[in-house]
Amino acid sequence: MTGPVDRSEPGQPDRINRAELAIEASSPAPGELPIELPAATPDQLQRLEVARTLLLKVHRALLEAERLRYEKARGRIDNNSAFLQLIINDPWFDWLRPMAQMVLLIDERTSDKKSPLGQAEAQSLLDRARAMLRADPEGDAFQRLYADALQHSPTLAVLARQVASALAG
Repeated sequence: MTGPVDRSEPGQPDRINRAELAIEASSPAPGELPIELPAATPDQLQRLEVARTLLLKVHRALLEAERLRYEKARGRIDNNSAFLQLIINDPWFDWLRPMAQMVLLIDERTSDKKSPLGQAEAQSLLDRARAMLRADPEGDAFQRLYADALQHSPTLAVLARQVASALAG
């Protein structure tokens, strides 16, 4: 069991930089044909949809677990509207943003008709989703706080294990 965790830890990204994941073909020189990257396969798109759904499931469970810990430390949250405001504005919940942002990034990239998702980018998104669910007490801020949350909630730990197993491969 670990001690209290500072949920206002600096260094959390405000948003996932799409450029980190995107593999862009450079502009062709005059007279050259543009390079076309292979589009994501139907299997990759299906796996991304599964990953998105499972990330949302874990995110929802993390929010509930954090709500209970928050209420234990700071008092009862009056209603769901007040809870939403805390999620958005209170540093206690900042560490959960990367997971929500990953879900949004998957949504954005799989629905972008102007710049379709390529195979390499799809694989990168899948790898990143898997890595996100790797709890590590010695890892980055998200991984440390995720590991801490799993230690405090057996239900969440079981769910996380099931989801990680479903995303393996």
